[in-house]
Amino acid sequence: MMVSTQRARRVVGGIAAMVLGLGLGMSLDRSAQAGENDCHTNTSAVERQLHIPNGLLLAIALVESGVDGVPQPNAVSLGARTVQTHSRADALRHVQAHANSAFVGCMQLSVKHHRVAFHSLEAMMEPKSNIWYAGHMLVRLRSETGSWSQAVARYQGGSRNQAHHYVCRVWNHLAELDWSSAKTLEPRRCGEMNPPEIAPKTRKAFQQAQVAANPE
Repeated sequence: MMVSTQRARRVVGGIAAMVLGLGLGMSLDRSAQAGENDCHTNTSAVERQLHIPNGLLLAIALVESGVDGVPQPNAVSLGARTVQTHSRADALRHVQAHANSAFVGCMQLSVKHHRVAFHSLEAMMEPKSNIWYAGHMLVRLRSETGSWSQAVARYQGGSRNQAHHYVCRVWNHLAELDWSSAKTLEPRRCGEMNPPEIAPKTRKAFQQAQVAANPE
């Protein structure tokens, strides 16, 4: 199920300007273009381009917007409430009515804090630009904190306990996708966790992306 706990994300200084300067319109590689309407294809493409550990963005997307083990490009959360949408147009109607409390897309970006970086709400929800922005945010946070674990905690933006629980949930998903990458989160205090729900098609898309990126 998609996360519906209230998130008090902090504003990350300079992110909007940084991403605008880089240009959200720049093209990703062919694999992203081929699957531009899904979350998993685009997370893999951005991970490669920004040198993010394999599967980390996908793990975050699964925690943020996953339903039945599949991250959802039209996901919308309004504060503590998750809204089940059936199309991009349906999602946009909810967001336009509650912009200040809305989190959108694969990576559940805060409309209030990050809307300025996009030329429209629709662009903010497009998987390619939504994930590209989140990827740059994560890289910046990693540079500021010195670790991927702290970067993920800052991405969540809640209290210390909330951030710790969030990092453990992301680690739990990442361990199912790529154990080598999961070790970068240093989950020393997560304890035992039940296997996360990751749909077969999500696993398959992730594996295919890894093969495509590393052909023999």
